[in-house]
Amino acid sequence: MTVKTIKLQGKDYAQVKDRLHEFRTANPNGLIETAPTIQTDGQIIFKARILKDKADPTSTEATGHAIGKNEGSKAFEKLETIAVGRALALLGYASIGEIASSEEMEEYENYRKQKEEEVMFSAQEAIENCATLEELKEAWANLPAQAKTALEQKKNAIKAKLTK
Repeated sequence: MTVKTIKLQGKDYAQVKDRLHEFRTANPNGLIETAPTIQTDGQIIFKARILKDKADPTSTEATGHAIGKNEGSKAFEKLETIAVGRALALLGYASIGEIASSEEMEEYENYRKQKEEEVMFSAQEAIENCATLEELKEAWANLPAQAKTALEQKKNAIKAKLTK
C-alpha cells in the first residue's frame, strides 16, 4: 500500500497524519491504543498498539515505541505520535522501506547539524588558541577532515601571524 509522502532530505517520508488516514480508511474497525510510562529519571516511554480489526483479536497487529524526555513544547504528544507512526509503519503504512517518521528525521537532522556546529566551534577555538607553530601543527593534525576543509584559510592566517 502506498501512503502520501513528502520529501525530506531528498527522501520520501510518510507523515503520521497520512498513515493514520490510510489506516482508518482501510480499517474502520481498527484499534489504536497508546500508553505512556514515566520513568524515575524523567524519561517517557510511549507504547502504541494497533489492531486492524478490534472485533477480531487475532487480526494483524503491531506495536511501536518511542522514548524521550518530556521537555519542550508538545514533547509528550510528539513521543506518542512517533510511537503510533512506528506501529503504523510496521503494519505497512509508510513509504517504501521507511520506519522513521518525518518528525524523527527532522529531529535527527537538527541533532546532526548541532553536533557539526559544535565540532566546528571546537576546531576553530583549538587553532585560534595556538601560541606557537608547533601547537598549531599539533592542533591541525587532530582536527576532523571536515573542519580542516572549512578552516584552511583561518589556519593559514594564524600561521602567517605566528611566523612573524
